[in-house]
Amino acid sequence: MTWLDLVENPEAVKGVFDVAPSLKNVEVISVHLDRDGPTLVVEVALNEKPNKLSFRWERNDVNAVNLKLQLLGVESLKLDGWASENPVAIGIHPGNSTKIAVHITGLTTQLSCGCGSLRIGGLAGYHRESPSHELQP
Repeated sequence: MTWLDLVENPEAVKGVFDVAPSLKNVEVISVHLDRDGPTLVVEVALNEKPNKLSFRWERNDVNAVNLKLQLLGVESLKLDGWASENPVAIGIHPGNSTKIAVHITGLTTQLSCGCGSLRIGGLAGYHRESPSHELQP
């Protein structure tokens, strides 16, 4: 089982990657909390190059992807630390007291969230100048 098996709408990710991209060595770009749901949206810069490119992405030389994870029905949330750069490892698995548990762990940022469901809020492809860089949590 991969983290993508817990997502309600994995089609967008499966349309860009043959297998679920790793959530290790990624960077959290933003965290947005909304009272509707309540919902937490975490935007993540993936460290893997997409291997299935649309014509538009191919034309724009896309070699990197930002992913928005929507955590719906937030039941618990803890955030400790934040910085202008947030290299992390993200773990997503079935929870004990909640349906889904999300743990984001890095040197400067720690986030734990229990939620009822997980959705992909969007994918944005772009050209990263140095795609081979390794993010270090």
